Amino acid sequence: MKIAIIGATGMTGKALFNEAKERGHEVTGFVRNEARGKEILGDDANLIVEDAFAITGDQLDQFDVVIDAFANHQEPEQNLDVLTHLIHQTRKHSVRMFFILGAGPLLQANGEYVYEHLKTLPGAETWVDEPRYGVTELQVLLSTRDVNWTAISAQNTYSEGPKTDYVLGKDHLMEASDGESHVTSGNLASAVLDEIETPQHKMERFTVSDK
Repeated sequence: MKIAIIGATGMTGKALFNEAKERGHEVTGFVRNEARGKEILGDDANLIVEDAFAITGDQLDQFDVVIDAFANHQEPEQNLDVLTHLIHQTRKHSVRMFFILGAGPLLQANGEYVYEHLKTLPGAETWVDEPRYGVTELQVLLSTRDVNWTAISAQNTYSEGPKTDYVLGKDHLMEASDGESHVTSGNLASAVLDEIETPQHKMERFTVSDK
């Protein structure tokens, strides 16, 4: 399968790139800096040097699946901007779009977004814009019916780590066997590739947790 990853040099993008390559897919990374891309992904990595906001639907049509792993933690509004740009570019196209979201748009037991809890934490004003924009990203996706999309949310703690055992969920925050909400980049990448290879979620969001 031909898979493209936007933001391939980030933590998530790198895990997805390596997992897809390990499974024998033809994987291409969209990067802004070729030298950095080769350094992180390997000298033999297939790369397209392009700013995320300049990517066109025609470019993406050559792939079976395109994964948006773009993440700007300092200017999180750009995460939403890239998502809406990609939606605009792929309306009525057949390419399958896969969007990586955080835990902010997951639901708590009381039915409220996790973001509503996160914004009450001490010092949240310095970082809470990212989960806030994440909620908007999900809402935009749920209102989009002419793009072939799937999305996945990470858990409260999302960190670089190996592929182990994972558990899937739908819309609610999950807890691992230790009672905490967390998932590794390796497990998220494995869940994404499993979904790509055996589609179960079309035009909906699901989530993954460490077991």
